[in-house]
Amino acid sequence: MAGYQPLKITGNETGLVQEREEFLLPDDAYPTLQNAYVWRERIRRKNALELLGRLQRNFIASSLGSSPASATWTFNFYTTVLPNISTITENPTLVPGTIIITDGTDTFTDQGNGTLKRQDGDVSSTINYSTGAITLHRTISTAIAFTVTFSYYPGLPVMGIRQKENQNSTNDTTVFWDTIYAYVFNGITNTFQEFLPGTTWTGQNYEFFWTTNYWIGTSNLKIFWATNFSASGDPIRYTNGQPATNWIDFKPEINANHDTLNQALALLPFRGRLVAFNTIETDGPHTNRIRWAAVGNPFTVVSAIVTSVNPKAWLDDVRGQGGFLDIPTSEDIVSVGFVRDNIVIYCERSTWQLRYTGRTIAPFQIERVNSELGAQATFSTVQFDTSLVGIGDKGIVECDSYSSTRIDIKIPDFVFNFQDANHGYERISGIRDFKNRLAYWTYCSSSSSGNFPDNRLVYNYENDSWAIFTDSLTTLGNFQQPTSRTWINTHEPWIKCKFSWVTPNANIPVILGGNQQGFVMYLTTELTTNDPTLYISAITLPASGLTTITSPSHNLQTGQIITISGIPIGTPNSNLNGGVYYVIFVDVNSFTINTYANGEFETPVTAFTAGYVGTGLISVLDNFSIISKKFNFLEEGQNIQMGYLDILMDASEVTNPGAISLNVYVDYNDSEATNTTPQNVIANGSPDDLPDTFFNATIPTTSSTGVEGSKFWQRVFCPTRGNFITLEYTFSNLQMSNGQQDTDVQIDAQILWLRRGGRITQNI
Repeated sequence: MAGYQPLKITGNETGLVQEREEFLLPDDAYPTLQNAYVWRERIRRKNALELLGRLQRNFIASSLGSSPASATWTFNFYTTVLPNISTITENPTLVPGTIIITDGTDTFTDQGNGTLKRQDGDVSSTINYSTGAITLHRTISTAIAFTVTFSYYPGLPVMGIRQKENQNSTNDTTVFWDTIYAYVFNGITNTFQEFLPGTTWTGQNYEFFWTTNYWIGTSNLKIFWATNFSASGDPIRYTNGQPATNWIDFKPEINANHDTLNQALALLPFRGRLVAFNTIETDGPHTNRIRWAAVGNPFTVVSAIVTSVNPKAWLDDVRGQGGFLDIPTSEDIVSVGFVRDNIVIYCERSTWQLRYTGRTIAPFQIERVNSELGAQATFSTVQFDTSLVGIGDKGIVECDSYSSTRIDIKIPDFVFNFQDANHGYERISGIRDFKNRLAYWTYCSSSSSGNFPDNRLVYNYENDSWAIFTDSLTTLGNFQQPTSRTWINTHEPWIKCKFSWVTPNANIPVILGGNQQGFVMYLTTELTTNDPTLYISAITLPASGLTTITSPSHNLQTGQIITISGIPIGTPNSNLNGGVYYVIFVDVNSFTINTYANGEFETPVTAFTAGYVGTGLISVLDNFSIISKKFNFLEEGQNIQMGYLDILMDASEVTNPGAISLNVYVDYNDSEATNTTPQNVIANGSPDDLPDTFFNATIPTTSSTGVEGSKFWQRVFCPTRGNFITLEYTFSNLQMSNGQQDTDVQIDAQILWLRRGGRITQNI
């Protein structure tokens, strides 16, 4: 193909760029970078979510009450047992395989498939994990007291993933919260369990938990503080984890009138004092207040884990003890964090810093840093080496304690697309990924059909590039893995295990995300397909005649692709297992599904059998979209013609071949690719016009020559001419349906073979 000249695109750095004309962008800029990101000069598909577990509560030998004087006993677990130990705000689901029911004579053991096995081997007793209906066939007919051992998932959104420091240990304990309970992960059983049962919380599904570590108790164990600033009035609480049996409320007196500090948005230890920000006190809220304790011991009352106290520690009318400072603004304190030896304070529309003065009477002073830029989301703040980054109503802001500036120049209007309704800003959660030099923020997009975040903003601070991931995560946090990987604690088949089985350094924290149904997942994995992250509570066939899936607060949107698993073989609707389905949104709790046929997901699923027993799970199959700039020869007033494209990609295994798709668009027609049917059909007038096979829309990820290697150049022939040419890398519907979606995608280099195509035509 004489005359074509190469345009090399390597060393990617620019990444996502929005709100600029696409023909003006640099060659390595992408107006759309969804579920892919720039990382160390290459483009990578996003990492999949790997399930750590689901938040659950466990009970041993709880009372089930007395059976009737009959051989068959039918009852509902959710109405018989759970009302005594749970709340009506939960979406409880029994954990399959955990139920043991006994009266001392008969013992029924859950088989995990909807049946209960009696001690003599009889399996005629049944359990429906979805509805809670249980039928026991007993060997005796007398009334007798039963006990039950079981576990259940509360099904509440994850509201906190926070690290508790342990005494004389480099491994910290991660404490997880939903809106009611606290949990820890048991590395031996590989399940969650309640942390210090007996204390409950009353937060809403947008009120995250702020924690800090400060001081030591009587047993010389570090004290862990938590506050969720709940509208329901939960107090500040603390614990040392063990040997305490519950959380201890903290309401110190702050003056001679016996007024108390009741709540605070945030707590931080600073210069030997515990400092509270945005407080609620006896006389009401003080949203711009900073209140601190005396140097050293912040406890004023003896408790089960603290016997050494300072009764005057928080008194602001005793010289040298506690005190407070109100920021001279009517704005609320939204978030705080350390920068160097100062505390940066983000208010709603301004930024301040708290500095140490060294004076006993007035130990701190407040200074204004910026009067225009602030933060709207408490948990959006991400700590960097020399700055604190937060998300405000005007942009993504970075403060180094001396100045506050926007860092989102490449995506200047991005924050204006966040959903503000339903506490959208309050739901934003951010974290820093040290290993990959990335930062993440969950957010609700303006197109979200639910209340919870449906996207994740990714910032590569190594090269100042951005990307967008599609996933539903309520909060983010760090986690130190208690054990290395084994087959027992890994749910993946061998073919997907592309990681090391030896944990190189267990002390390095990994990033976790929790979602609206209590699932907790690893974010930084080597997997390419998501583990299950949603559960199915019901499968029905309403008057519409369409099989309808119920999954509380599923947060899915029309067009997303899912697969279903976990329905016990041989039970109703188990035929849905393993299928790939297109989601059609019905409401926030339900959706219908279509299957793939003839290039489209247009075939509704109508086959249905009543009697769903539960345990069904949903995995979201993420597509990706990498859309280039509009390549052109405008400087020379010429059209552009592309002959072919060479692309250097990571190779997939020969035993698991994969492929992605290339769509080529001309000018400003971004919906009809020129290299796919019907645009590439040879119109010769015959009744069976066929596509021009010279055009290629499929890029394989294995060698076409049989030569082994970890990377291959792939050539795509796609002769195209126009004023502008745009490239899109993605998966086709076929690839999403046939397993090629599992392909690991990494683009190292592109070479576009171009030439001038004549004078620009007027068809834009």
